[in-house]
Amino acid sequence: MSDWDAQVYHQISEPQFRWGLEVLEGLELKGDETVIDAGCGTGRLTARLLERLPRGKVIALDQSDAMLAKARAGLTDPRVTFLQADLANLELGPVADVVFSTATFHWVMDHDALFRGLHRALKPHGRLHAQCGGFGNLQRHLTLAMKVLGLGDVPYPTHFATAEASVERLTRAGFEGPRAWLKDAPTPFADAASFRTFIEHVTLRTVVAMIGERAPSYLDEVVKASAPDFTLDYVRLELRGIRR
Repeated sequence: MSDWDAQVYHQISEPQFRWGLEVLEGLELKGDETVIDAGCGTGRLTARLLERLPRGKVIALDQSDAMLAKARAGLTDPRVTFLQADLANLELGPVADVVFSTATFHWVMDHDALFRGLHRALKPHGRLHAQCGGFGNLQRHLTLAMKVLGLGDVPYPTHFATAEASVERLTRAGFEGPRAWLKDAPTPFADAASFRTFIEHVTLRTVVAMIGERAPSYLDEVVKASAPDFTLDYVRLELRGIRR
């Protein structure tokens, strides 16, 4: 999979940032915890997380070189440690009081391995407090986009899990009292131009990388087919659990 354009993502990821702020607002913190930011991206939300931890620290994880470079450039606080990591193969011992994550877990195909690794990274009684794309996420948008592409079944490297399956996986991984639920998050865009930029760099990023020179005309076709309602049918999956 091609790497992200971190500079562009930093500028256009307002929906993800907004959802992240809502999730962070619901996270109870004393202020001295060690928190893993699992999928820190460009660090916009990491900065807000740090504000909630005046006596704590953050371990900021991401698999993307570009995202980590952007985050490092914007966050020089010594309380942040940056670590490149594949969340499906996370090799951390019990170092964190909280694993916090938004808009990341759906990019991990093996959620059993994901939750086992996160469980190992938590201290006893540590908490998972996360959100990602869930079952039905972007179904209408992706169906339309693949129809326009006209290449049949094209792999789309995401796993949009159900709440029920997520609870089962969290339980198998060792989390106590896990909870998971879905909620709709329809996301409108002001105009065709902002919609096109967003789908190019976020929702259809992997398709754009695959089709190369055809990408500009393809994106134009998707935008035309999506008019006049430039709204993405996002669905969010909330995840909570405690390490035994």
